[in-house]
Amino acid sequence: MVVGIGGFGLGVMLWAYQGAGSRTIVFREPISMPPVLVDSEELQFARLGCEAFREGQFERAIAHFTQALQQDTTLAEARHNLGLVQANLKRDNDAVRSLVQAGEVYLEQGNRQGYERVKADLATLKTQRLGQDPAGAAVPPAAAPAAVDESQTEEKQNP
Repeated sequence: MVVGIGGFGLGVMLWAYQGAGSRTIVFREPISMPPVLVDSEELQFARLGCEAFREGQFERAIAHFTQALQQDTTLAEARHNLGLVQANLKRDNDAVRSLVQAGEVYLEQGNRQGYERVKADLATLKTQRLGQDPAGAAVPPAAAPAAVDESQTEEKQNP
C-alpha cells in the first residue's frame, strides 16, 4: 500500500504545475486535529497552524506545522495540513511529499479514513493543476516513471 501511495504521489509530482512564489487556494480548510485530554506543546503548534491556515496566513501555518512535526513526527494531521498549505502556495513537490508521508503515518496508525482523505487530496491537487495548465499538462511518456507489472512486460517481450 505504501508503494501505491508513493507511486501515486510521484505521478502527481511529475504532472503537477510548477509555480514558485504564487498562490492558488486548492484547500480551504485544514484537517481537524484529534481531540486529546492533555494538550501538548506540539498539539498547540498544530492548532496554531490550523488557525493560520484558516486565516490564509500560509507561511505562518507552515512554520507552526513544522514546529509541531519537529517535536512529534507521528502527528499525521499536522503533516497532512502541511501538505495542504504547501499545495495552496504551489509548492507541489513539497506538498506531495508531505501528503504521501501523512498517508504512510495514517496507515501505520491504522487510520484508514485519514489515508483515504490523503488519496482524495492528492487527486484533487492533480486535477486542479492539470485544469489550470493545459499546455504543460502533457508529460512525454518516457519522462513519467510508471509502476510496471513485470508479468506484463515479459508477455510483451515474449509473445
